[in-house]
Amino acid sequence: MRKNTRSPHVALVVVDDDPAVRDHARTLFAHDIPFGVVSGHYSAVVPFMLGNNGHTVALVADVDDPDQLAEAIVATERRLGPVGAVIRYASDLPGGTAAIDGAGSIDGAGRGGAAPAA
Repeated sequence: MRKNTRSPHVALVVVDDDPAVRDHARTLFAHDIPFGVVSGHYSAVVPFMLGNNGHTVALVADVDDPDQLAEAIVATERRLGPVGAVIRYASDLPGGTAAIDGAGSIDGAGRGGAAPAA
């Protein structure tokens, strides 16, 4: 497992509700882009735990509970750096994710471009 260096901004991806969001998380994982992934279901985060690339924080939490979601954000920030976006629905996805650049950023500035974290 490679050790991650802290990133300027990372996303916390909630993989419970939307298939497009799950696909986005898989793309981030495949490109070794640092991010956190959280779900209310253990089975949804297991793929991100198996073969963990050192750039992913995988957590199980009640994503509808503001306190547990906040704890997921804090855990992700401690490991990877500031959470710049929480992505839960397709409408939260950053534009242009098809062109993830080689520097490991989503929008060229290292941000997901979605709604800011609470």
